[in-house]
Amino acid sequence: MRKHCSSFLRLVLLLVPAVVLVAQTDHTNAFTGTWKLNVAKSKFTSGPPPQSATITIAPDGTFTMDGVDQKGEPNKWSHPWSVDKEVPLEGIENGTVISKLQGRTAEDTMKIGGKTVQTVHAALSPDGRTIKATIDGTDKQGGHVHNVEVYDKQ
Repeated sequence: MRKHCSSFLRLVLLLVPAVVLVAQTDHTNAFTGTWKLNVAKSKFTSGPPPQSATITIAPDGTFTMDGVDQKGEPNKWSHPWSVDKEVPLEGIENGTVISKLQGRTAEDTMKIGGKTVQTVHAALSPDGRTIKATIDGTDKQGGHVHNVEVYDKQ
C-alpha cells in the first residue's frame, strides 16, 4: 500500500506543474482567432485606408498584425500576451503595448520611445463575428488620428 501511495504522490507532483504551466500559457478568449479588416465598413479620418490588414490572436495570446498600407508597403508587428503588463512590440522600434481585457472589450495603449502614440478601444459584437476598433492617436507627422475600423472573423 505504501508503495502505491508513493508512486501516486510522485505522479501528482509531476503532473501538477505541467497542468499549471498549460493553464498559464492558454490565453484563449472571445477575441482569439483571425480577423480581416472590412474597409467598406470602416472610417478613416486620417487619410486613405490601408490596402489590407489581418489580425491574428493565437491561443497563447500572441497578437500579430499583418497588412499592406495605403502606399503598398507591407507592415507587420506582433507582441506576446500583454494583458495588464507592458510588453515590447516586435517590428516597431522602441514600441511597447499594454492591454486590458474585460469580457467583450479590450483597451490597448501603444507607446513608442515611452510616449503614447495610440489608444484602441475594441468591442466584440454580440454574435462574436465582428470587432469594432476605435483608434485615437498621432501619425508620424504629429497629426491627430481617429479611425473606426471593423474586422470580420475569418
